[in-house]
This record gives sequence, C-alpha cells and structure tokens, in this order.
Amino acid sequence: MNLIKTIMLSGVSTIIKLLSWLVINKIIAVYIGPSGIALIGQFQNFLNIVITFGNGAINTGITKYVAEYGQEETKKKEVISAALIIALIFSLIIGLITFIGSSNFSLWIFKTSEYHLIIKLLAITLILISINTTLLSIINGLKEIKLFIGINIVNSLLSLIITSFLTVMYGIFGALLSLVIVQSIICFITVPLVWRKIDFTRIYITDIGKSHYRKLLTFSLMTIVSVISVSVTQIIIRNYVIKHLSIEQAGYWQSVWLVSSMYLMIFTTAFSTYYLPRLSELKKHEDLRKEILVGYKIILPLILISSFSIYLLKDFIIENLFTLEFSAMRSLFAFQLIGDFLKMSSFSLAFLMISKAMTKTFIITEIIFSISFYLLTIFFVKINGLEGVTHAYAVNYFFYLLTMVLLFKHIIFIKKNKSGEFD
Repeated sequence: MNLIKTIMLSGVSTIIKLLSWLVINKIIAVYIGPSGIALIGQFQNFLNIVITFGNGAINTGITKYVAEYGQEETKKKEVISAALIIALIFSLIIGLITFIGSSNFSLWIFKTSEYHLIIKLLAITLILISINTTLLSIINGLKEIKLFIGINIVNSLLSLIITSFLTVMYGIFGALLSLVIVQSIICFITVPLVWRKIDFTRIYITDIGKSHYRKLLTFSLMTIVSVISVSVTQIIIRNYVIKHLSIEQAGYWQSVWLVSSMYLMIFTTAFSTYYLPRLSELKKHEDLRKEILVGYKIILPLILISSFSIYLLKDFIIENLFTLEFSAMRSLFAFQLIGDFLKMSSFSLAFLMISKAMTKTFIITEIIFSISFYLLTIFFVKINGLEGVTHAYAVNYFFYLLTMVLLFKHIIFIKKNKSGEFD
C-alpha cells in the first residue's frame, strides 16, 4: 500500500476520530471548563508513560522487525512471541508499581490524592491495554492497514459513547475514568480480529533467540526516552504555567495543543502506519531519499493548507469546539501552527533514526530538545506570558528540523556521479 492510499485510509479514520472528539471536547468544555481540560492533559501524559512502560516500550520495534523479516516466517513468529512475552511481564510489573504508588502518582499529577482510585484501575487493567497495543503494532508491521485503521475507528466510537456518558454523569472524575475504560475494553475487540490474521497456535513460544529480545529492548530504550521526554516535559510545562499564570491558562494551552493533535492526527497516523515499515525495508540511500522526497511532496502541502485553514477558522473552532470561555486561546494559534508545520517537516527524517535503530542519536536528540522546549518556555513566558509557550514550541522545532537536515544530509543531498548513478 502506497503513501497516498495510506493517507486516504488514515483520513477516514481521522475524520471519524475528529468527529468523535468534536462531540467529546464540547461536552468536556461545557461540563468541566479550562481547568478540567488542564487536568485531563496531565492524566493523558501520565497514561502515555504507564502504557509505554506497560508493554516494555517495544511497539516501534515490533512494527519494524515484523515488517523487516517479511517472508522469513520463522523469525517473524519468534519476534511476535518475544513481543507478547515482554508485554505480559512488563504489564504485571508496572501494574503492580502503579497500584502501590497510586496515591503518590495522583499527588504528582493532580496535586491531590483524590483520584488514586482511577490510577488503581489503570494498574489493574494495564495487562489488557498492553496486549492491545502489542497486537496493533504486529498488524501494523504486517501491513494490515485496513484492519489497523478499522480497530482505531471502533476505538473512536467507543470513546465517544463512554466518555460522553461518564463526563455528563460524573464530571471530571468521569472524564478521567473513561480514558482508562476505553483503553482496556478495546482489547476484547482487537484480539478476535487479529486472531484471524495470525495463527497464534503456531507461534513459537519456546526456543526464541535471545537476539529477538535484545533487538526489541533496544527499541524499548528509544521509546521510553521519547515518551518520558515528551510526556514529562508537557507535565512540567503545564505545572509551570499553573504555578506562574493559572490553571485556566494551562487549560487554554492544552486546548490549542489538542486542536493541533486532532488535525495532525491524519499525518502522524500515516507516518506510523506507512513510513516506519517502509523505511525499515529500504537499504540503499537513493531509495530512502526517493521515499522521503515523495513524502514531502505529498504531505507538506497538505499540512500547510490544513494549518492555514485552522488559523482562518480559529474563531469558529473556539466557539464550536469549545465555548466562549476559551476565547483567550485565540492568540495562541499562530505560533502553535507554525510549530506544527516545522514539527511535521522533521518527522520523515526523524523516522529514519527509528527505522535504522540509531539508538544513541535518537536518545540524545530527544533529551536535548525536550530540555530546550522547557527552557525556551520559561524564557518566552517571562517575556510574552502564555503565548510564550507557543513561541518556544515553534523555535524548538525550527532547530530540531535543522538538526535532522544536518544529520541526514548524506541522504537528502545525495548526488549523481558521471555514470548517472547515485554516489
């Protein structure tokens, strides 16, 4: 399946997810307000961290090696077996840690232990969530894009029904509770669907080479660093805004960040479902260069049009996606959208680090640019208030893009020799 078809299928999934989130977000905005949205953002970041650790942070590695082994059925089955074993072990360990430390985690995220029961529920259901994310990574590696996107559509519809009901009935507690429930219920839908594509009775559970565990856990390190860097940085930035401005201001920033996440979802889904398996397959520099340039020609104009349209429609978005109570977020759109464009411009190149297992380079860049985002936020917030967070976001991704170009200049700017072949 090529990139255009992947984007089109991703588009269907994303439109359904967007429509679901339009309804969900409106309900949350009406029943909870800016301060509630800030707390939901905090919990979503924490949820990402726990889920990532809960399956050993091997999702990217699963997709890469299942795709890379292609027709090598024995190796492919051994990787799948190793992935399931790692997910089961890690989900039990992390679930236990999360359960025991639920009150402390609640204090860190919400500044109160009031929500410790939600964190306990997350700990109990973590094994279901881990199995689901592992299976999704497997079918992504198998390039079963239609199945992958179909499950995401079902997830969106479940989220719409459960989140809307619980938020209306129980307010912020219900909204937080729904984030855990939806993640675990979807496993009961994913398992029977994936079972049709993979004969688990023939998966090799014994005699799995240690190299498979080692390769998957190498990616585990990259994913852990990435998720912790992104999620913890956002939690720290949100806490900084709450402390130095207000929780409502943090809610405005979380809201504009949510808008970015929603419209960029179609592109990030295409990257993860198409680029990672595709780049993992390619070995020659000229093939990698061609794939990246084709992606840029398709994706960047679409992102530019999308971000410009979002900017023009910002007042409509605030009024209909949120409420007039969120009018203060209007000034945040310009630099947030510039940052979005720069971020997506760097993604094709950043995926090269993942697909080629450039562990050290990936970890160093993730840590450096997470720290720089926080430091730039402090600098710009002191000068420009809440808008400073979006200024920091745009500046940070400008330098990140430059770094990616310098790292992969030997692929981007590869030249032809006299015979017409690439050097």
